[in-house]
Amino acid sequence: MLRALTVIIGLVVGLMFLFGFGNVWSLALRLGVPVWVAPLVAPAVDLSVLGLLIAIRYLAVRGAGPEVLRPARRLLLFVSVVTLALNVSEPLVEGQFGKAAFEHRATSHRLCT
Repeated sequence: MLRALTVIIGLVVGLMFLFGFGNVWSLALRLGVPVWVAPLVAPAVDLSVLGLLIAIRYLAVRGAGPEVLRPARRLLLFVSVVTLALNVSEPLVEGQFGKAAFEHRATSHRLCT
């Protein structure tokens, strides 16, 4: 059961990563970012979120106090807001508010995973 749950969570995280990757790449190209830089932005942001989640959990399990965890949690909040902004900005610029709401919903699921 644990293995199946791990596989399912891995698939969800992978699919959400691809979803965000496409959104951010499209936005980067629209903004005129060089083609070789555009695909690097989404993984950098997503891996920052993942690394911070793992680091915060590791520190909390090891007994780190609130004064140690607070800066990491603030950085996680900032990176999460950046992820949301990157995912919804293109539909908002195009005036596609329904698509922006969908992207927001998908992004919030990814941030909770």
